[in-house]
Amino acid sequence: MNLVEKIKNSWWVILSLIIFLNGLGFIYIGFKHNNRNWILEGITYEFPWFFYFIIFAVYGVSVPSTLIITFAVILMLISIIRSVWVAIKLADVYDNNEKYTIKQTNLNRSANAKNNDSPNIGCCFCLICIFIIFAIIIIL
Repeated sequence: MNLVEKIKNSWWVILSLIIFLNGLGFIYIGFKHNNRNWILEGITYEFPWFFYFIIFAVYGVSVPSTLIITFAVILMLISIIRSVWVAIKLADVYDNNEKYTIKQTNLNRSANAKNNDSPNIGCCFCLICIFIIFAIIIIL
């Protein structure tokens, strides 16, 4: 894959540099690659800005929201680093497509085998913790 194609496939990294849109790049790439964790990560990066706009709309300028903005800027820096890292890893996947392709296999599953399709609880726990942190910041 040449440089132009790599840039075309990683344009979404630019969204991480835009102050209120830093999570939309992960949401886009999550939908493009059908990766639920990237979608949730993008939503997590957008939460502080969402709460800031809600507080600003309800209370106006009278409520100091420097903690929320500080938290949002820290998450924005994390999203920039993380999006560059994911873009580099995806470029490796695009270069070595035959290495990362999933080959169809024929498995014979018995009727008594357990199907372990339980959702990832760790991700939900992380989002709940972030909501609690936001609630504490808003109360303070």
